[in-house]
Amino acid sequence: MEQLIGAIDGTHIPILPPKIGYRDFVNRKGWRHPWVLQGYVDNNYIFRNVTIKHPGSVHDATVLKDSSLYKNNEQLIPKHNYISINGKEIPLMIAGDPAYPLLPWLLKGYTGSLTPEQESFNTYHSSARICVENSFGPLKGRWRCLLKRCDINYKFMPQVISACCVLHNIVEQFKDNYHASWTMEVNEGNICYAQPSQRELSQDTINTNSKEIREILKEHMAMNYPLRKSSFTR
Repeated sequence: MEQLIGAIDGTHIPILPPKIGYRDFVNRKGWRHPWVLQGYVDNNYIFRNVTIKHPGSVHDATVLKDSSLYKNNEQLIPKHNYISINGKEIPLMIAGDPAYPLLPWLLKGYTGSLTPEQESFNTYHSSARICVENSFGPLKGRWRCLLKRCDINYKFMPQVISACCVLHNIVEQFKDNYHASWTMEVNEGNICYAQPSQRELSQDTINTNSKEIREILKEHMAMNYPLRKSSFTR
């Protein structure tokens, strides 16, 4: 998908919660007690930006708006290398799921009743987002302190998680081996600590420019790529 340079998502990391205020750390799945790790990942599975400062009860959109990525997007998302499609300048963007807002630099799919073109756009968009999901798995597989509840004081866990993300980037850049058995352990961990699905974000107002960019990309892809259907049954 043209102009996408990465993807954003969140994952919940089990921790030992504080005695006071522990209810804030209960997520939508009802399990206790996570920190939310928000990661912006590029196509090489490298974390370009992370935010770890919110408990599991906080919605992904709120985490985004309180992140350095949101506050400094002008510096972190390059504002050059536009391409022109149907007379419209299309900027570089990152892909996000329906829990995130539609922004000039954050592209999300369509929701509701979809046309074939919108469904196809969403399918390509979901394929582009897979890089962030494929980064969280190896991150937890290599550093098991993120896979199951870690009994380090919860105040120190953001630093631990950040350090693991830095180490992940190093081993990914050096193409270090990743053992298939680790994936099995991650899958088992995801059963014990199932990741919550986020509520779709309803935006009262959506930037007109953001909507226009998405519409142009949808039409461009419908004309230049085969229409694809989602593998999910509605």
